[in-house]
Amino acid sequence: MKLSMIYMASGFGKRFGSNKLLASFEGRPLYTYGLSALEKGAQILEKKSGISCEIITVSQYPQILESARCLISGEKVLENPFSEEGITASIRLGVAAAWEDTDAFLFFVADQPYTEGEMIASFAEDYFKSGKKLGCTAFKGRRGSPTAFGACYRSELLAISGDKGGRQVMKNHPEELWIMETEEKQLWDVDLPEDLKRGKKEYGTGA
Repeated sequence: MKLSMIYMASGFGKRFGSNKLLASFEGRPLYTYGLSALEKGAQILEKKSGISCEIITVSQYPQILESARCLISGEKVLENPFSEEGITASIRLGVAAAWEDTDAFLFFVADQPYTEGEMIASFAEDYFKSGKKLGCTAFKGRRGSPTAFGACYRSELLAISGDKGGRQVMKNHPEELWIMETEEKQLWDVDLPEDLKRGKKEYGTGA
């Protein structure tokens, strides 16, 4: 099996008031937690299940692009010149750059510092075992990241528009959706500056 793991780090952080992805969280830029988690998840999948993984980082920010090149040697790093389009542009760029013979795409956002590599690996393994073509994580029914799409949806992902992302594809194929319930901590994300302190108070050290 082959899995293309796409890290989407192009957001403007409008609610945050500045680029939240570069904001310091427990001494590190926020975006670095997700990169580390994806790298660990990929290592677990390849060693434990024999699933070949590629990590594709999509961002409009030079610091994130350079960091991705250093942190994850040999993986794909893509500059996003269409960030004004929202998450849809990151999806299109990532899918277009993925292996032609990949079995699935896994999408991950860059503002969830508590998502662990072990959870990512478990999600990917169980998604493939489910036999379904679509997958997402959730806490008490509230869906979150990562999400997974079978390669059969490549054309649909490349054709989406607006800022709803892959939800459009999931809406079109509800019978193919598999959901993995996980802990609230795994899906917690940063929206506002005060969230940086609140997260540490509630959950402690990031992943």
